Amino acid sequence: MRHWYARLGFGGKIQLIINFVSISVLTFAILVIGIGFYGELKRNLEHRVLQKSNLLADASAVGVVFDQPESVNLLLSSLSVDKRVKAAIVFKKYGAADYRYFAHYEKEGFEQKDLSYLRGAVQEWRDDEFILRLPILVDGEEVGRLRFIESDDYLASFGLNISKYVIPVLLISLLVVWILSRSLQARLASPLNDLTKAVHEVAYKQDYQRQVEIVSDDELGKLGSAFNFMLAKLAEHEAFRVDKETEIIELNADLENKVYERTKELESSLNDLKLTQQQLVEQEKMASLGELVAGVAHEINTPIGVGITAVSHLMESVELINKAFNSGTLTKKQFSDMLSALLESAGIVDSNLRRAADLVKAFKSVAVDQSSAEPRLFALKSYTQDVITSLRPKLKRTQHEIIVDISDDIDLYCDPGVISQIVTNLIMNSLNHAFAPQEAGKIKMSASVHDNVLQFSYEDNGQGIDESILKRLFDPFVTTKRGQGGSGLGTHIIYNLVTQALGGRIQCISDLGHGTRFEITIPLENILPEGYHV
Repeated sequence: MRHWYARLGFGGKIQLIINFVSISVLTFAILVIGIGFYGELKRNLEHRVLQKSNLLADASAVGVVFDQPESVNLLLSSLSVDKRVKAAIVFKKYGAADYRYFAHYEKEGFEQKDLSYLRGAVQEWRDDEFILRLPILVDGEEVGRLRFIESDDYLASFGLNISKYVIPVLLISLLVVWILSRSLQARLASPLNDLTKAVHEVAYKQDYQRQVEIVSDDELGKLGSAFNFMLAKLAEHEAFRVDKETEIIELNADLENKVYERTKELESSLNDLKLTQQQLVEQEKMASLGELVAGVAHEINTPIGVGITAVSHLMESVELINKAFNSGTLTKKQFSDMLSALLESAGIVDSNLRRAADLVKAFKSVAVDQSSAEPRLFALKSYTQDVITSLRPKLKRTQHEIIVDISDDIDLYCDPGVISQIVTNLIMNSLNHAFAPQEAGKIKMSASVHDNVLQFSYEDNGQGIDESILKRLFDPFVTTKRGQGGSGLGTHIIYNLVTQALGGRIQCISDLGHGTRFEITIPLENILPEGYHV
């Protein structure tokens, strides 16, 4: 809530200030005059009491000297005609500082309890009394002391009487000041009220045709003229603004139509671009799967060919021993050689068929996962090794060392094809961009779990990535081998798989000439079934 003074109008503030100043000045003047009169009356009282006391001391001197207290009492009793005198006490001097009671007078109704001599100031105001102490002298020699006590009722009655005159004068003065302040308020505040109303109408109703009439040559008149001039200028600006606003509305309508048409064109182009990008991604995946099939087929051909050769040799050996057996010329040595050949051929066939079976198993696992999107529970380490095995046709042409540092107890429940595509694209990215031909590099993959988050790290010690490429690494169609078979979709596919399919985050850290590291973090809640713990 605002202070009450802030809520007052301008006229009210003027009236309040005038009244306050007038009251303060009148009150101060009355106080000064009253205090002056009071001081003067007080001094007159002291002077009058001093005169009476001197006369009384002189008259009492003879009685004190001749030790006549009756005459002194009779003298003091004459004070009864003065109603303001409360008491008068005469002390006789018997020695230095030895004053003893001699005679006294007390006003009726006033009782002086202590008649012993008390030292004190010559003049003393105490409570409602004025006390005067004077020496009684004879030929300049002190023979006693007089203590005179008079009431100050006169001062109190003076204050009461003066109040009877001052208060009406003060009230009449306040009434006159209030009337004058009201008149001044009306003269000053009325034009300001008109000006305030005009400002409100302009501010809230935009009535720029309103004029303020202040008939005066002072500052208020100048303020009214300036306000009217300002309203005229505002009316001109308002008309100009309306014209321009109408023009802008028409331009905006035309612009909205153009923006709508352009937006439709851009949406169509964006949809075409997304469709093309999706087709390129699918083509990239199918091309990768085709290369995988071709590589595995070529890789399987070798152990199968060796097995066929061993089986052919085995059949020839069986045919030879069969002829010898039928002709009856089979010797023990021929039979023993035949058994050795059979065992050797069987071992060759077994080892090569197992090798082919491992390749088929790895290919089946990876190929089926890439073509299917069904989640299942699998061990991350063994599955990563299957993916590496499926890439053996590509890897056997190089001299790179691949290290898998993943714990055996890390299991994931998700679409394994996503993991296969991520690992495959990371390895192929290193093979195509990180190492020069015939260079022997090192690739390391590691994974660990901390605070319910899977942290997967992939790094190579290749040539690194230039900073200008690193900033746009995960954008589509960013490649350093444009025209050399590079599509620029590998890292973009990795980014989408990590962020969208797995709900994780990926970061690439690389210094040119010092290798590259990909840091992937995935919340376990996204890659594990509910209630399953690693």
